[in-house]
Parts: sequence; C-alpha cells; structure tokens
Amino acid sequence: MKASAVQKRKFLILVKKLADFGTIYDKTKFRNEGDDIYAFKPQPDRYLCFFFTGKKIIVTNVYHKKSDKLPPNEKSTALKNMAAYKKAVDEKNKNGKGE
Repeated sequence: MKASAVQKRKFLILVKKLADFGTIYDKTKFRNEGDDIYAFKPQPDRYLCFFFTGKKIIVTNVYHKKSDKLPPNEKSTALKNMAAYKKAVDEKNKNGKGE
C-alpha cells in the first residue's frame, strides 16, 4: 500500500504521541487487538504492530479499513510477521551478531 504524505503524517503523529506519553488512551486512534498485536488507527488506514525489546515498535502490516472489525487475515498476517521477526532476531543472537 502506498501512503500519501498526509497519511504518513497522521501515522507519525500517533507514534510520537505514544513515544512522548507512553500510551494513547483514545481507542479510536490506538488499540490492543489481542495476542500482543496493536493497531495505530489514522483514518482510513490501520497499521498493525507489536512492541519489541528496547522500546521498539515493529509495524507488521498496513491495510485500508473497509469494515468495523479487524479482518482475520490481517491479524493472521501480523502474527506471522511477528513470529518471523522474533525468529530472525533469535537466530542473529544465537550466531553472536546481535540485534
């Protein structure tokens, strides 16, 4: 998905808000989707992500919102990408290359 400059700015504003305040209380902008997956929700897009060691936010996938519910295939993609990322980091650490 190609994001416009306005869409990118909306997303970055939410990330900065999370960094500055430690949380975003407005569930219309940020929400725990379960299974350690979170969603930044700048309209009309959704950025699925998870938190990783060292206060890192890893964005797993982005989609254009078309319904009120999180599509199961999008959450499944996020979970698969999270597992792949963690596996890659574990393998780097085992090989002594660090993160």
